[in-house]
Amino acid sequence: MPHHTHQADPSRRTFHPSERLGLHRLPPAAADLVLLGDLTGRYAAGSYSRLGSDGRTVVLREDREGAAEHGHRITAAIACHVARAGGTVDELTRLLLHPDHEGGRHARHIALRSGQARALDYIRRVWASASAAVDSTKALGSRHEAYEVLAALRDRIETTPWRGERGRTALRVLRAHLTVAEIAGGPLHHASERQTAEEAGVSRTTLRAVYETVLKPQGWLRRLRVGHGRECSTWYLGDGSAAHHGTPDAALSRFRTTQYPPDPALEE
Repeated sequence: MPHHTHQADPSRRTFHPSERLGLHRLPPAAADLVLLGDLTGRYAAGSYSRLGSDGRTVVLREDREGAAEHGHRITAAIACHVARAGGTVDELTRLLLHPDHEGGRHARHIALRSGQARALDYIRRVWASASAAVDSTKALGSRHEAYEVLAALRDRIETTPWRGERGRTALRVLRAHLTVAEIAGGPLHHASERQTAEEAGVSRTTLRAVYETVLKPQGWLRRLRVGHGRECSTWYLGDGSAAHHGTPDAALSRFRTTQYPPDPALEE
C-alpha cells in the first residue's frame, strides 16, 4: 500500500475499482498504442521534418524537436482514446506514467527532465484539449448522414474566398479530395499524391506546397498516414475552422477528427 505522502502523484494513487479504467476498456489499437507506442509510425508523419522558408523544400528538424512532436502526438491520441472511453485525467495520468507503458514515454521524459509537477501540468493541458475535442465530436450514424455532411462541406468550400494563385490552386486540390471523399462515403478517404495531383491538374510539388502552407494550417485537410509503394495515403477532410476563426456549424462539427493532437500548441 502506498503511503499517504505519495498521494500527490496520481500515478501512485489507489483507485476505486469502479473508477479505474483498464486497458481492456480501450479499443485494441488504443491499448497497443499505450503498451507498445507508435509501432506503425502513424503519428510520426511530419514530426521530423518541416517545410522550408521557400514553401517548397522539406528540411529536417532537430532530433529533439522531432521526437518531442512525435511524442506529443502519441500522448494526445491516447488522451482522446481515454476521453472517448469515459475515463478521467487521473486514469490518463496512471496510463502515461506507468513505467512499462511505451506510449507514456514522452510524459515520463518531461517528468525526468523538468520535474513531476511540469509533467502533471502537461498531462492536464493535453487532457483538457482532448476532452473538449471529443465532447464536440459526434459519430456519423449512416452513409446518408455522411453525404449531408460532405454536402455542407462542399458549400463551405465553394463560398470561401480563395485569394491569389496559391489560394485558387488550394481550392482545386481540395475539390479533388472532396470528390474522392464523396466516393468513399465520408471525410476519411484514401488517395495517392499522383491521383490527387492529376485530378487537380497540378504537379505533386505544387500539391505538397499548398497542403503545407494553406490546407493543413487552415484546417481543411490532414494527412493521417503516408502511403508507401502502391499503398495510398490516408486523408481526412476538415471544416476549415482555422480559416474561419469561429466555431464550425453543427453539421460540420460532427466529423472533427481527434486522431491527431487537438492542440499542437500543447507540445512540450
